[in-house]
Amino acid sequence: MNTLLVEAITQAARRRNADLWLVGGPVRDALLGVPCHDWDMVCKKASSVAQEVAKRLHAKFITLDEQHKIYRIILPASFRPIHTLDFAELQGRTIEEDLKRRDFTINAMARIFPEGKIIDPFQGERDLKKKIIRAVSEQAFIEDPLRLVRAFRFSAQFNFTIEPRTLRWIKKHREGLSKIASERIREELLRLWRQPCPSASLRLMDRVQLLVKLFPEIEACRRTAIRYYGRGGVLKHSFETVENMQWILERICRHGGFAGTAVLPLRQIQPYLSGLVGGYPRSAWLKWGAFLHDIGKPATAKVVKGRLRFFEHEHVGAALAIRLGQRLRCSRQEEQLLGLWVRNHMRLGNLAAAARITDKAISRYFRDLGEDGVGMVFISLADHYTYLRKSQWGKGTDPVEKMGRRLLTSYYEQRSKILPERVVDGHLLMRQLKIKPGPLVGKLLEAIQDAQAEGKVTTKEEAIGFARRLL
Repeated sequence: MNTLLVEAITQAARRRNADLWLVGGPVRDALLGVPCHDWDMVCKKASSVAQEVAKRLHAKFITLDEQHKIYRIILPASFRPIHTLDFAELQGRTIEEDLKRRDFTINAMARIFPEGKIIDPFQGERDLKKKIIRAVSEQAFIEDPLRLVRAFRFSAQFNFTIEPRTLRWIKKHREGLSKIASERIREELLRLWRQPCPSASLRLMDRVQLLVKLFPEIEACRRTAIRYYGRGGVLKHSFETVENMQWILERICRHGGFAGTAVLPLRQIQPYLSGLVGGYPRSAWLKWGAFLHDIGKPATAKVVKGRLRFFEHEHVGAALAIRLGQRLRCSRQEEQLLGLWVRNHMRLGNLAAAARITDKAISRYFRDLGEDGVGMVFISLADHYTYLRKSQWGKGTDPVEKMGRRLLTSYYEQRSKILPERVVDGHLLMRQLKIKPGPLVGKLLEAIQDAQAEGKVTTKEEAIGFARRLL
């Protein structure tokens, strides 16, 4: 432990004659031997203790929840790997009474700060060893229904099993989710998507009828295309797509590439995957996008000449994905990202099926999707892999894989060619060609970019001449 940090906390508590405990995650993670970046503290007079600690450490003090008296200290970088300290008022007369109000046994442990004995009234250490998620009580889900989702996040995070009685309580109290603020649900879902392998938890959430409370749209997916996908229909296909995405991301992280040997170095792809959107890495959003990619199929399912078809399902699905994001209080950037991926998930397959692929087509792909065209390749591949035997994955011989490799190679190694810097803008075109503002200007600029990608235009003069000929 950081000596200066421990001393500041200890002295602040001692000055107020307040007993102090480290609780929950830090105790659990220490027993598991995994890093912990945030400390949760419990004491009496939490507000004044926390404010003095913040003053001593020249740190930022924030009130998280005045009603329940929870306060946060954001530490300066010099205290890394510890990022934050959360101080909460002792609930009840004793620490045992406080722990009784917590969610799961593995989180209902405390240690007298800084190096005292562990207090474990609900045998959380035993459940850690047995790899079990067990609710402290049924009341835990009544007091805070968000814990219904949190159980599955912890299950995915630690690869633990949720014990049967806890699952029964979750199913019994699933309606309580309607009382929870959408923002809190969004956060807990993203913590789940951030885990390396969330698919098993998703399937279990569906089994106890919790997933449909979060995503009511999936009930229609379950009943659609059963003959094609098997029992569970489109929903089964969506689960499999998430699992395939897990495989792709794990392969990239382990081997630094995909589709055969290390086609693309990890250093090129990893910054995109770890880049944050709304505080969470894109790899988490990719799994969410993979889950939603076919959400428009039930509304568009039609039998045409004996075949089940889903014309325009990507556009209907994009609208549904955006509305879902709005319902969960996602930011505009976040909901538009999900919509972008759902709307364009067919493009990789369409490009792979074309007789000839030009630089212009690749340029248009990345002009439309930007850097998230990289993520679109992964979602499209995860979707495509559901139709292939696993022995065929990652060999680099499948046409869709080949096309995905070509797109990524073009983006990372030939970006100046497929996304050349514009040599003219709309103002210059209007002035030189004596045309008024309107859609025509945008069409001319797009045509010039296509010509640049094909090497037909390289200078301002050539661009103006090209546009003049088009006119």
